Amino acid sequence: MSAPVLRMLGDLVVDAKPGFACGEEDSDGIFQIRMNNVTRSGRMSLDKKRYVPANHKSAPSALLRSGDVLFNATNSPDLVGKTLLFPGLGEPTVFSNHFLRLRTDQERLTPSYLAHWLQDQFQRGVFKSKCKQWVNQATVGRESLLGISLPVPSLAVQREIVSVLDHVEELRAKRREALSLLGDLAQAIFLSMFGDSRENPNSWPTDSLANLVDVADRINYGVVQPGDEYPEGVPLVRVGDLVDGRVDRSAIKRIDPLIEAKYSRSRLKGNEILVGCVGSIGSIALAGDPDIGSNVARAVARIPISLDPLREYLAEHLRTASVQRYFTGELRTVAQPTLNIKQLSETIVMIPPVDRQVEFALRVSAIRKQQESQAAHLSLLDALFASLQDRAFNGALWSTATAPVD
Repeated sequence: MSAPVLRMLGDLVVDAKPGFACGEEDSDGIFQIRMNNVTRSGRMSLDKKRYVPANHKSAPSALLRSGDVLFNATNSPDLVGKTLLFPGLGEPTVFSNHFLRLRTDQERLTPSYLAHWLQDQFQRGVFKSKCKQWVNQATVGRESLLGISLPVPSLAVQREIVSVLDHVEELRAKRREALSLLGDLAQAIFLSMFGDSRENPNSWPTDSLANLVDVADRINYGVVQPGDEYPEGVPLVRVGDLVDGRVDRSAIKRIDPLIEAKYSRSRLKGNEILVGCVGSIGSIALAGDPDIGSNVARAVARIPISLDPLREYLAEHLRTASVQRYFTGELRTVAQPTLNIKQLSETIVMIPPVDRQVEFALRVSAIRKQQESQAAHLSLLDALFASLQDRAFNGALWSTATAPVD
C-alpha cells in the first residue's frame, strides 16, 4: 500500500469563513444553523430551527450551498470539531459564528472526504486537545485549523473511501431510525393508555416527581468538573450519551477515580431515570446493568426509582410533549440554559393504578427488547465504521496504483 501523502488544509481550501451572531429572531426570516443543529455524529438535526432576519447585513456572505463543510469551531470542549457536510435544504440557509464554513479546491480535495476526515479527528479527540478553553466554552481558531495536515490521496481514491464510509453510514442511519421509531411506539402506547398529562383525562391522583423517588435516595446532578480523559478510569455518562431512551456507551468518557469518589451519591445503581439538564434538555434514558458503577456529568440528573413498572411509566411520562414544554418553560439561564433540580423535582405527574403501570411496563418491555437488538446491531456497525475510517485515513485502503494529488 502507498504511504499517505500529507497536505496542509490551508493549501486545499479556497474559503474558510465564520458565520455571524444574531440575537434577533424572525419567524419570516432565514434559517440559521446553530450548534444544536449538528449532532455529535455529524448529522443534521432540524428538531429546533431558529430563524433570523433575512436582511441581516452578514446574511448574504453566510449563505450555504450544497457541499459546504461546516466545522464547529466553538462549543463545549467535548463538542468542538463536530463537522457537517451541508446537504442543501429547500430554503436559504446561513450559519452562526460558532462554525467555520470550508470550501475546498475540488480539483484536489472533495468536500465529502474532508468532512469524513474532520469528523474522524473529532471522534479521536484531536480538536479537544487543540482548543483554547474558557468558562463553559472552547474554540479551535481558524489559523490553527488551516495549519493541520491531512492525508490526501487521488480524487478517485477519495471518492472510493467516501463511497465505502457512506454505505456503512447509511446502514447505521437505518438502525438509528428503527430505534427512534420504537421510541415513538412506546410514547404512542403511553398516550393511548393514560392520555396527556396536562389534561389527565382519567382524573388520576397527581404528585411531584420528588415524592416518588426511593426513600433513601434523592434526585441529584453528577460530577461538576470531571477533568481530562483518564484511561481505565470510571465511566462518566454525559448528556450526549442519552440516546433513544438508553445510555449509548460507544463514546463513553472515563474520569480519574479520585475525582469520581467525591460524587458517590450520583454513582449509578442501574435503577435510575436519567434526564438531560443542559444542552439536550429533556432527553430521557433508563440506566441499566451495563451502567452500574458509572457516574453522571453535571448536565445529567439521576432520578432513582427502584420499582421497575413505576420507572418505565415515569420515564415515558417525562417524554410527553406537555412535560417537555414544562421543562422548556422552567429553564434557568446563567452561562447557558439549564433545567434545575428544583424544577425537575416539582414536575407534576399522574399516578395511575399499579396494575395499569404493570400492564404498560409489560407492553413496553417487548419494545425494549427490540431496542436492545437494534442497539446491538448499531454497535457492531459503529465498530465497523470506526475500523474503516482508521484504515482509510492511514492509507490501508489505498491502491498502490493510484497516485495522490499533487
